[in-house]
Amino acid sequence: MRFFEFKITESKGIFGRVPDKDQYLHTDGRTAIFKGIVSRPDPADGGGQFESKEQRDEDIATFEKNNNAKITWTNVPGNNLAYAVAIVQTSENQTEYWGRYFRMMKVSMISAWANKDIPVGWKLQTSGATKMDRGLEPQSLIKTPRQFSGTEDIINTVKSNARDEDKEVLAQALVDSSQGKMAVFPGQKEIETAIRDYFGEIMGPVAMMGGAVLGQAEDARNELAGGADWKDCKVIWPQGMNEPLIDSKFFAPNGNTIGISSKGGVGASASIVNLYNGLLRIADESADGTYKGKNPEHEKFIKDNQVAVDVIRTIQKNTAKKGPFELGVQFGICTPALFEEATRYQEAGKVEFEGMSDEATKIVGNTKFNTKVIGFNVGNAITAALVKEVGNHVNNKTNFSTAALALLNNASIIQLYTKTKLQGDDVVVTNYNAVYPPKFEGKIGLDGGKNYYSTRIGGKFSFKFLK
Repeated sequence: MRFFEFKITESKGIFGRVPDKDQYLHTDGRTAIFKGIVSRPDPADGGGQFESKEQRDEDIATFEKNNNAKITWTNVPGNNLAYAVAIVQTSENQTEYWGRYFRMMKVSMISAWANKDIPVGWKLQTSGATKMDRGLEPQSLIKTPRQFSGTEDIINTVKSNARDEDKEVLAQALVDSSQGKMAVFPGQKEIETAIRDYFGEIMGPVAMMGGAVLGQAEDARNELAGGADWKDCKVIWPQGMNEPLIDSKFFAPNGNTIGISSKGGVGASASIVNLYNGLLRIADESADGTYKGKNPEHEKFIKDNQVAVDVIRTIQKNTAKKGPFELGVQFGICTPALFEEATRYQEAGKVEFEGMSDEATKIVGNTKFNTKVIGFNVGNAITAALVKEVGNHVNNKTNFSTAALALLNNASIIQLYTKTKLQGDDVVVTNYNAVYPPKFEGKIGLDGGKNYYSTRIGGKFSFKFLK
């Protein structure tokens, strides 16, 4: 059965929107559909910043002239030396250009442009965005990847970043959690799922530090943290999407890092980092890129799952641009020459399919591309098409899923579930369920759909739990 999914999850911001699918609603009743996004300068071309503000502004002027466009900016330019433009088409058949300035463009900008940071009156129409609107996720309430050394610092940070109407409720919930109590959110029944699914990512670790999470969390504390109390560990909330399976991390005094997955189950995304770290827990990596299991059982696992191990290593060790081609060569899907060809087209800005090699023509022939979308590039299209072919092969013709699950379930991860109920108009936290060792279930598919487009390359392969 083929179970490769080429899709984007909902909570990745403007850079993660799906062209010709994701829609916006205006307060005046108009709708709009997302058509694409342009990053300037393109990091794939080797540059993440313009040399000066003047050069940046000249590029903007050229973009507006070439596209007969007037950009609606969502922030001020300041000293930022890069920018991005999201293109949407309204229900009145008008094309709008929404712009945002950035300090620099990186290969992966997923989550860098929040869904809420768009022109006044517009709102993203997805179920995930509805929950995000309340601003209860760590990206809104923590806003920093720095380490926290205690619950007081966390509480003060959340209180300073929360909406005025939420400050006291959220702060009191964290105070109660830090004291080992189950938090109550008076009159908040309308946002129960946002409290559970988003604020739970912050509240859960605080509850662990307050001694409210026992059971298998204690097993993890003794095995991974050397018996140190959670309150004596430092904690961070990653602000990017490099490790989407991990919502927070504890750093124990013994030097170990313990990931907390506050979602878990079907639908979660895992990055190469999660699987690679699981691999390093059971095997030693040699200089030539081979792995030797740390005991006979682990050695047998490496031998039985060599293909999956090679896939993980190839993605981890190569760039987002080259990794798919290395895998393509490994599985006989393409030759090394295809990477050189795609790279030439990326650098030259080729926008027409004519004049390609037979190999490139065959690869792109299996995927439909809109060559008129802003930022289209034949080199990126070849890469995106190859990503799809590689994903189909890995997911349907190898034992990748079985091996990936085993590695995730061997990782230093605690699955932490926040349980809530309604009590009248109040949301009440009833308990926390910690699972360690983790028990991820289902099928995992190699997923490139959220990072590889005909207009850009946004990051490496990730891994998707499939229903």
